[in-house]
Amino acid sequence: MDRIIHTFISKHQLLEPNDKVLVAVSGGPDSIALLHFLCSLRKTMPLKIIALSVDHGLRGQESMEDLDFVENICNKWDVEFVGTSVDVNSYKEESGKGTQEAARTLRYFFFEKMMNTYQADKLAMGHHGDDQAETIMMQLVRSARPEAVHGIPVKRPFANGEIIRPLLGVSKAQIASYLATHHIEARIDPTNEETDYTRNAFRRHVLPFMKEQNPKFHQHMQAWSERARDERVYIREQAQEVLKTVHFSSNVEKFVQFSNRSFKTFPLALQRTAFHLILNYLYMKQNEDISYLHEEMFMNLLSDEKPNATLDFPQGLKVTRAYDEITLSFHAAQETEAFSYTFQPGEEAKLPDGSFVIAEWTEDCESAGRYVHLCDSHHVKLPLVVRTRKDGDRMRLKGMRGSKKVKDIFIDQKVPARLRDTWPIVTDQTGEILWVVGLKKGGVLIDLSSGPWLRLQYKNKADT
Repeated sequence: MDRIIHTFISKHQLLEPNDKVLVAVSGGPDSIALLHFLCSLRKTMPLKIIALSVDHGLRGQESMEDLDFVENICNKWDVEFVGTSVDVNSYKEESGKGTQEAARTLRYFFFEKMMNTYQADKLAMGHHGDDQAETIMMQLVRSARPEAVHGIPVKRPFANGEIIRPLLGVSKAQIASYLATHHIEARIDPTNEETDYTRNAFRRHVLPFMKEQNPKFHQHMQAWSERARDERVYIREQAQEVLKTVHFSSNVEKFVQFSNRSFKTFPLALQRTAFHLILNYLYMKQNEDISYLHEEMFMNLLSDEKPNATLDFPQGLKVTRAYDEITLSFHAAQETEAFSYTFQPGEEAKLPDGSFVIAEWTEDCESAGRYVHLCDSHHVKLPLVVRTRKDGDRMRLKGMRGSKKVKDIFIDQKVPARLRDTWPIVTDQTGEILWVVGLKKGGVLIDLSSGPWLRLQYKNKADT
């Protein structure tokens, strides 16, 4: 086992000479074997080792005896010892977390504090190859997303240093053999034999079967985990090219927008990865309520023939498609209210969003773009009205016989559904639609030989 661990440490560059290493020691076989191995490593590599042990207070006197046991071992092996007791039951009530999650949270609070106190380089933990195999199998059962099946990392950033796991290349049986060879005793936590916890059930019922099929199953799972991580890192790097086409809001209210057409030019694997990176940005961290079904819903939205659609995701996140525009936002859709304002030439009508429609007489028959409309004054009945759309709205278009539904104009112009109910429409007193602002100009063809003309102009809030 020594050779396997030495090779594993060297391969992953887990330790450097003169490292200050904190070791999480529960008193069980795995952590005691890890502590003994690191102590023996001091003969060839200068290391400062401090053992940390946590009494969770869940097994009464037995838990306190575990703490004493670890302290005695440390005195025997010339290792500095720091132990603590935490109140898991009280923290459960305060936080609403389950027993295992509450215990883990308090344990890691203590580890982080000690990393900062000692300015340690590494926190070594005793997870082994069987733990890795159990973790991957549990993740496969829970999720179909490759991103969610990653196993236990060999090392990861923590506090001011790193968490390292030197035993991931060996099995529980090899650890037991190591302890027997060196005549080392360890404490046994009886709760590890209970099947109330999912991991223990996998340990007792699933892993033995897998090992019958392949005694090196734990090695295969570790190799798979390392390879999967390497490939995931590469894909995430490539997905940054997708994110360059995405707009991330810098406002207090987070939202993300991108062009569906541009997004879909990238390979499907990069689209999926970019989707999850976007979710990480919006949710601040990976949301456990997001499953592969949400991913499928999102991908189907991109390919849907419907130009307007909305998906509801956990915690109020809405994914909206409006033609080519895709928006992800927590901003709740506001109820839109119809409006109608009457005004005369020489006046301006202020709209609810802060924009204006201005009317004035002019002798100049030159038009100036999509936000200016010249009307033949002889065919306009005053006063003017600017309002939101009504059911059955139709308008006569210049150069076109008959009329066209305003609803069809919105569709032809690819106006997002969420904007249609607040889009300004200008009519005269008789209800004749003169202008669907910025989209279509109506009314009788202007006779340029006569005047004056009625000039309508739209100014949005940014222009005022």
